[in-house]
Amino acid sequence: MTSLPMVWREAEGLWPEKIALITDRQELTYRELAAHIRRLSNALVCQWNVRPGDVVALLAPNSAEFVLSYFAVTAIAGIVHPVDERLKPEEIRFLLEDSGARFAIVHQALWSKFSTVWKTLPAVEQVLAIGDVEATSNVDCFDTWVNRPADPGDLANMDMTPATDAIAEFMYTSGTIGKPKGAMRSHANARAASGNARRAFGYRHEDVIAIVMPLSHSSALVSQMLPMVEVGGTAVLVERFDAVDLLARIRDQTVTCFRAVPATFKMLMVYPEFDADHLPSLRLLMNSSAAIESQTHLDIKARFPEVELVNSYGLTEASTCTILSDAIAREHPDSIGVPIPGVEMAIMDDEECPVEEGLTGEIWVRGPHVCHGYHHLPAETDALFAPGGWLRTGDMGHKDAQGLFYFHGRKVDVINCGGRKYAPVEVERCILEFKDVAEVAVLGVPHRVLGQVAKAYVVFRDRATGDLKAVTRHCARSLPSHKVPFFIESVEALPRNSLGKMLHRELKRESQAVLRSH
Repeated sequence: MTSLPMVWREAEGLWPEKIALITDRQELTYRELAAHIRRLSNALVCQWNVRPGDVVALLAPNSAEFVLSYFAVTAIAGIVHPVDERLKPEEIRFLLEDSGARFAIVHQALWSKFSTVWKTLPAVEQVLAIGDVEATSNVDCFDTWVNRPADPGDLANMDMTPATDAIAEFMYTSGTIGKPKGAMRSHANARAASGNARRAFGYRHEDVIAIVMPLSHSSALVSQMLPMVEVGGTAVLVERFDAVDLLARIRDQTVTCFRAVPATFKMLMVYPEFDADHLPSLRLLMNSSAAIESQTHLDIKARFPEVELVNSYGLTEASTCTILSDAIAREHPDSIGVPIPGVEMAIMDDEECPVEEGLTGEIWVRGPHVCHGYHHLPAETDALFAPGGWLRTGDMGHKDAQGLFYFHGRKVDVINCGGRKYAPVEVERCILEFKDVAEVAVLGVPHRVLGQVAKAYVVFRDRATGDLKAVTRHCARSLPSHKVPFFIESVEALPRNSLGKMLHRELKRESQAVLRSH
């Protein structure tokens, strides 16, 4: 396994004139991509004195500058810390303090948000601004660095090769339950995760992938962008999601595949142009980050009968781990699929012993794609890893006789009602069968006698006609009594992060506030 710089160097050597990146403003061949990376790497060392192990925060939308920065920082054995641009200023401040970033590369579109943060962080010594921003003594210009000719000798020295076990990235968890934690991913981890994606999705040299999900997240970075460079494909970087614009770009750029969250697919289904007749180049659609509803899966397949629609399971600490093909999804729509070749998975009980088929336990994962642990959190890291190199995912599930895995929800979310434990997802699936319900989230809330009971937050397709009592009756007919929600509430929307993942901590905070008020 080689380190990350070899990815773009090999692509440069094999396909120098192939288009590597397409953005709203430019196209870059692999030769041009490599030249820009070398110049930026040179400037990071010679202008900023970035040294191996230094952390460089990266705040940018999906853009050529993001890709160049990622490869340039990792090429000089620095640690890149991608930051989700859609976070709130206080969340960005926490991440920068936690990662210990000394340097930051910031896009002009985020300058006003970021400038209120970095001025209060003395650890951030220099800022490299992408685009026109207010100049200060601590700010340098990205375009000047990338486009300025450098000394050939210096550029030659930039073709260094970091150790494969050196940390390349701090990829922070989404923080859906608690505070985000910085998963430390080495060069070898990133390459292994990319290899998993290539095997799972079958990326090809002739593929053109539209990257809609933010590159600041693992799914887009190491499961889409990185493997596409490895196979010499072309990445169309979508800076801002707009359904009409995306459909036009898929058509005009002859996009063959893209990966998205269920909410994105639902938005696209509103448009009649989202079908095989209007988008004949598509061959592969990939669902990510959350389970796609069976009906949505069927609706998409009705429009794209020849296009493969795959689901997968993964987490920040290990990236993509399973693959669920079209054929299997038709028979087992609730499954998360089978482990990708090279990935080991098991279902374990609280005594860290394998459980029998069909029984619920914690999902464990093992392989070279699993991260090294959490940045400066030794206790959490010790809790993460089990003997033998296994990763305790904190997710509950089971495996059936066919070797298919199923996800039941987070271990911390399991509801214990009078000693009988069950996963909220069991109740959520039941409520989603009710035709008037568009979305639902279920969590356990305290009960004086039973310990915990279920509370359901329901999003109706039409809130004016939604009937909560009818939903409760439906649950009573379909579920054991201890799983029927004791509380049910109609809400306009469920709190989600930028990837569409449910923010359970927000729902728990709200529930706790309501319970205290009573």
